[in-house]
Amino acid sequence: MDNEVRNDIDITNVWKNQGMEMTEISLEGIRQKARKFETRIFWRNLREYVAGAIVVASFGYVILVSHPALIRAGCGLVIAGALYMMYMLRMKGSARTAPAELAFRTCVDFHRQELQRQRDLLRGVWSWYLLPFVPGMAIFLIGLFKNTMEQPNAPAHAGIIVAAFAISGLVCAAVFVGVGMLNQWGARQLQREIDALEELEKESR
Repeated sequence: MDNEVRNDIDITNVWKNQGMEMTEISLEGIRQKARKFETRIFWRNLREYVAGAIVVASFGYVILVSHPALIRAGCGLVIAGALYMMYMLRMKGSARTAPAELAFRTCVDFHRQELQRQRDLLRGVWSWYLLPFVPGMAIFLIGLFKNTMEQPNAPAHAGIIVAAFAISGLVCAAVFVGVGMLNQWGARQLQREIDALEELEKESR
């Protein structure tokens, strides 16, 4: 999710050693930075919405063609998790545009608040982005396992089936942990940008 919100510019170097007569350049610089950040967030969110729609469509199709109740229940919970994720992203992670008339300090404050908002969103990714999928995926895999073990030739391959589903569960867990850690890294990158903005404010006073 958040490889798009990394620190691609050292903000401190943009305005370092500038005098008060360079305020207009600094203002334009911070506006450009805010616009770039807004664009990155917009495209990140769009990708998440598309991915969420694919999840809803895919698991919705499984519900239509699959009869075992446990599988259908798991799919329904996964869909609910995807819809909740998209809702939270829309409510807490939408890109915001800085008003054009903002003065330098107000523009800096606005951009810092946006960085903080996205940083906090990434820090909480475990609760709003990953956890909503856990119940559905768990029930879905359990339903698949149960359905597979009920097949006529399943007893002869029980060991292989158990191993395959165990590996599948571990892979899912690893993906969840990896996504969570990646977002925590992204939050730290945003914190560095916030720190750079605060240094900029100190130098401009």
